[in-house]
Amino acid sequence: MTTPANTKKPWAVLAYTIAEDTATASPLDTSARGELKAICDAADFRHVSVAAQVDFKRRRGVYRSAITALDPAERGFKDIDPAQHELWQKILSGVDEANTAVRLQRDASDLNAADADVLETFLRFGQTECPADRYVVSFFGHAAGPLGVFSDRAPGEAAHDTLRLPGLVNAFRGSRSRAAVVVFRDCFMNCLEAVHQLRGSTDYLVATQALAPAVGTWPWESFMASLTPDASPYEAGLGLAKALAVHLDDVEHRSGFDAVPYSLIDTSAAEEMATRLAALTEALEAARQDPARARACARALEAARVGSPESATVPGDPALLDVPTMCAKLAGLKGDPVAAAAVALGRVVGAKLVRWHHSQTRHHQGTSLFYKPVRADDLRRSYLQAEDVTVANDDAAHYRALALSKATGWHRIALNPLPVED
Repeated sequence: MTTPANTKKPWAVLAYTIAEDTATASPLDTSARGELKAICDAADFRHVSVAAQVDFKRRRGVYRSAITALDPAERGFKDIDPAQHELWQKILSGVDEANTAVRLQRDASDLNAADADVLETFLRFGQTECPADRYVVSFFGHAAGPLGVFSDRAPGEAAHDTLRLPGLVNAFRGSRSRAAVVVFRDCFMNCLEAVHQLRGSTDYLVATQALAPAVGTWPWESFMASLTPDASPYEAGLGLAKALAVHLDDVEHRSGFDAVPYSLIDTSAAEEMATRLAALTEALEAARQDPARARACARALEAARVGSPESATVPGDPALLDVPTMCAKLAGLKGDPVAAAAVALGRVVGAKLVRWHHSQTRHHQGTSLFYKPVRADDLRRSYLQAEDVTVANDDAAHYRALALSKATGWHRIALNPLPVED
């Protein structure tokens, strides 16, 4: 018997994949196709629905799909025959047609997937077509952590846009969506800036502090096994994170990196984290007034920079501090007020915010925080800190507008680092 239209299920996966790239050749198209098929192959459609939107680089237009029982098409996207589409022919071969319905739609216009309105429309589509008790939202594309996610451009425009973190949250709010878990297959998205910005949009994040491999498919069969009808958001998020860890422990899945660290982040601890970070910010600002204290704090902060995009051994970005490492280094300044503030922040991050962390090496310890590079070599190697003054100033303005900056004042430290010794 066919499932009635819009039957509410325990879980739905909303997958938003952006294969657009500024590079001439990109592996994202191939990976995006494989990822979509893996999601659909793995889903048990008796209690999980799937909605997906894919913006390919090498195929004009945007494809949107859902596997469940569906209502009529929405204006703008036109129904097309899945049997006439190579990828969806493969997907349909694994679908139990007696219990599911399939719709594939295409918008021939080349939408800007880095636009908050485009994402909001997809989230609304996913909720309407795949009503569920709890949602997993999966993002796949390029990202710059604190500076935003995705890379795409409006039709007729040459310059690529980035969806800044406030815009990402606006898409959730505008669609009235709240996720149980947001999974980022996007670089650098495990950072305090994203955690605090998304605190009202999701219960948990699964994200990396470093580079996320763009090739191959993720272990969606193991992921879907975590989405049991009675699973809580925490249980589902932990299951997703642990399955991903097993997958990434296989060197063949890491794109040549020695480590791809991933964490399960509990956004309910974001407010307490912000309170502790605000206290640390004030302590570091006070330390500026004493040259000896400022130098000691600067050394501790510099020691928490982890990795480089150019490094296979320690992938990361020198514009990011590993927060547990930062707290430990500052805590070593015995007798300085900075030490007590760092200990308090470290306790919240380690015990409440980072609920689970896994890496193949010990360089990354759980979550990151932006701190502008000051050394020439770090500036050169950073993907996140632009060398172009105009771009850097624009990024700084966006950083000051983040919820974390407004709540903690951390931008005063992040954009004006303590001076290092020559």
